[in-house]
Amino acid sequence: MKARTKKLSASMLSLIITGIALIIFVISCSKSDNKNNNANFTGTYYGALVTGLYSESDTIVITASSSSAVVMKTRTGRGSAYTINGTVNGSALNIASQSVVIPSSEATYTVSGTGSLTNSSLVIHYAFVSAANATTNLTFSGIRK
Repeated sequence: MKARTKKLSASMLSLIITGIALIIFVISCSKSDNKNNNANFTGTYYGALVTGLYSESDTIVITASSSSAVVMKTRTGRGSAYTINGTVNGSALNIASQSVVIPSSEATYTVSGTGSLTNSSLVIHYAFVSAANATTNLTFSGIRK
């Protein structure tokens, strides 16, 4: 009986060690480095800001503050300059509702929108809502250079 127990214990121990080795192997082979799959939005984009029949040149400089947060600094052809914060998920850009001050007009707007980056082409659809609840829909289309 002792020989059988010893043989069973040795078999159990061997099975446990094999199981632990297999678990360690699987964990080491898995993608655990949490690679960032977000597109790189960082750069300067030159393009146009369009609403209806109106269009003006616009330059957007995007800097990243983390792997998913971006800061967009815009300067339009008429000299309007403002900053908008957004988040990136893959090649999609989301602009959560936020207050934006346009110094050239001394106005504050609530801005929200979405966008996407394809290769070096950026398209952003904004909604600017004034204090009087008037909404202006704008689209920026530009190329990173």
